[in-house]
This record gives sequence, C-alpha cells and structure tokens, in this order.
Amino acid sequence: MTTGTSAPRRPLVRLAARRPRSLRRTTHVDVGARTGWGAELSISGGARDLRTGTGIGDPEVLGEAVLEAAFDGDRQLAALRTDPAEPWAQELTGARAGGGFRRRLNEVVPAWASGSLLRQVLDDVPAAVLISGYGFMRLARRQGLAPESLTPPNVLDRMVDLCSGWRQGGAAMVSIASGSGVPLQDCPPAPELDADDDDRWAFHRCPPLAPDAMRRRRCLDAAVDEDGVMSVWAMFRDTVGEPDGGEAVLHEYALRARLEDGVFTDIEADPRVLPFGECPAAAGEVTAVVGTPLSEMADRVPELIAGPASCTHLNDLLRALGGLAGVADRLH
Repeated sequence: MTTGTSAPRRPLVRLAARRPRSLRRTTHVDVGARTGWGAELSISGGARDLRTGTGIGDPEVLGEAVLEAAFDGDRQLAALRTDPAEPWAQELTGARAGGGFRRRLNEVVPAWASGSLLRQVLDDVPAAVLISGYGFMRLARRQGLAPESLTPPNVLDRMVDLCSGWRQGGAAMVSIASGSGVPLQDCPPAPELDADDDDRWAFHRCPPLAPDAMRRRRCLDAAVDEDGVMSVWAMFRDTVGEPDGGEAVLHEYALRARLEDGVFTDIEADPRVLPFGECPAAAGEVTAVVGTPLSEMADRVPELIAGPASCTHLNDLLRALGGLAGVADRLH
C-alpha cells in the first residue's frame, strides 16, 4: 500500500554552525555521467577533518584525503589512486561495486585505519555508484527515450522491500509493474553548501559537478561538553548535475544524536529531500540504534534496521557515524 503522502522537498540552505571545541568531518564522492547501465564509471572524491578550538575563527585541519577510481563495465574496480597512498587500499582492485566492495574493504583495512578519512570516503564509493543510475535516466529522458525503456532488467525482483521507498505496493513498484518505468522525481535545486558567507571553513571545496554526474556530500559534526556527553549533528545530500551548471537534490537527510560514555542515548532523523512518499517512514526507525556503542555502528546498523523499515542512504549516514570513534579522542 502507498502512504498517500508527498515526498519531502526541503533541502538545507546551510550547514549547522560549527561549534567551539568540535570536530567536523566532511566528505564527497562524485561519479561521472553514465552513458548506459553497463558503461565504465569514473569516480573522484575528497574528505577533510577539521577541529575547532575555543573560537571558530582559526580551525585546525587534522587530515585530508582524495581518491580517483575507475570501474569497468562489469562494475569491478579497475584502477585506484589515493592520497594518502596507503598500500592496503590497492588490495581493493578487482572488487565489485556493491556489497562485495564493502566486505573487501573490511578485510583489507588495518585496525589503525578503521576510522580514517580514506576509509570513510572509500566506504561511500559503492553508494555513489548505486545512485549514479539516476543521472543516466535523466539524461536519457531528455534525449527522448521512453521511461519504460530505461528500467534495469529484473529490477522488481531485486528491489522489492529493499527499503521503505521500494516497498511492495509503493509508488515506485507500482509504476514499474504497470509498465511506466521508474518514476523520475522533481528534484529541488540544491542550495550551496561548500561555502558559507559567515564561515569559509563550513565544508571543504568541491569542484563543479558536470551535467548528469552524481555527487554524495556528507557532514559529521561532533562536540563533547564538560560532562563528557557527545552531541552529533550530521547530514548527507545526493545531487545530480544540471545542464545549466547547477545541482538538483535527489536524497537528503539530517540527524541529531547524543552519546554518553560512547553509547547512543538519543537520536532523531530529519528527512529533507526524498524521491517517494513512502521513503520518510524510515526516519522513525533510527531509534533502534539507541544503546549501540559508537564503535559498533558500522556493523550493527544493517542488523538493527533492514528491509522496508529502512532507508539505504539513511543507514549509510548512521554507519558513517561510526567513523567518529577513531577521532573522538581529538575532541578533548
């Protein structure tokens, strides 16, 4: 059954303000415009850890990372360049962009790098590949191709009940089953987040996004008060490049969380932009992670929130919070 509700269209106009004695991790991963479902893919990305002291005017860059990658037509990683140039990262060559990529990443990343910037941006690569098909569908429809001709093979069998938006009886499933293809949502324009008139350090600089390319941005902001309680504000945004040089938002979530002794005690998700009316139902499920240690988030989230109760992309944001465990000591 469909929910009968409208999908949210409320992109953030700015990031939350940096706080004194906080750490901000920002990442982005770009996927070049696709020419077909089996086309080769070019990927680039970057990340930065920024520590803010007692005042916000002179923050300290704790680390940066960049990557360039290429996937062949079979979705296998054919080439990877990273900075820092960690030898373990090259062991990902040959991994497929999907669940197998993250399994391989978990196998090759050493314990000391589990919370690193490079590991975080690599973890977002398969998610960026997943959303890149949307840019291809927009391009193909502008060129006059019928929506039903753009539906990937066996998509109903692969996607049914994968998440809240692709639930049985939902708008997406009904549209495909009726022969109308995947619904192409009306994406709102993306407000600028890379720079803020009041804070040039709000987000690291990202290059212009090419038409029909896709980008995932992420921001994690954590601060610890004098009682040792950690408060977190986080968001992600998926955008597609427009022909006029702008960007349009496909997915966006924000969340707030509180941790005591490294364990989640409270969390709330805010759906900002989503494609289908069924999607926001997943927001209320995030309370399932209350009681989970920060260091276990990456592993526990898929166990705690799955199927039509989940949002694939919100789950990724929750998993990304686990990366803060590796840098939490720098907040003190």
